[in-house]
Amino acid sequence: MRATVGAGILGAVMCVVGPSLLAQGGAKPAPVPPEQIRAAMESYVTFLNAGDAASIMTLYGDNPTVEDPIGSKPIVGREAVQAFYQRASPVLKGHVRLAGRVIVTGLDGAMPMLADLGSPSNRVLDVIDVMTFDAKGKIIAMRAYVSPR
Repeated sequence: MRATVGAGILGAVMCVVGPSLLAQGGAKPAPVPPEQIRAAMESYVTFLNAGDAASIMTLYGDNPTVEDPIGSKPIVGREAVQAFYQRASPVLKGHVRLAGRVIVTGLDGAMPMLADLGSPSNRVLDVIDVMTFDAKGKIIAMRAYVSPR
C-alpha cells in the first residue's frame, strides 16, 4: 500500500511540475537570476504603458524576434522590432497593466496583461507575453498571445 501511495504522490507532482523540473535537482542554475528576468518583464510593462519605445529597446538583445500576435509573421532584428514598438506605443500608452504574477523558468518568462484600449474602440484584450532571455538578461524573443474579452 505504501509504495502505491508514494507512486501516486510522485505521479501527481510530475503532472503538476513536469519531469524536467524534477530532473533539475543537479542542473546548473540559469546564468540570469529569476529576479532579474522578472524585473525586466515588469519594466517592459511600465515602458509599454509609458509609450516609451526607446526604453523598451534597452531590454532587448542584439538580434531579437517579436511575434505579436502569435501566428503572425515574426519581426526580426533590432530595427524592425524598434519600428514595431514605435507604431504600437501611442496606441498602448496608458492602457496596459500587469494582470498577475510574472512566472520565470530558466531563461524564459511569461506574464498576463490587460490592454484596455479605451475609446473609441472600447476593446479590452487579454494578453500573455512569453519572453526568452539570453545569458546577459536581454530579451531575444517575445511572443504575444492575444485574445479580445
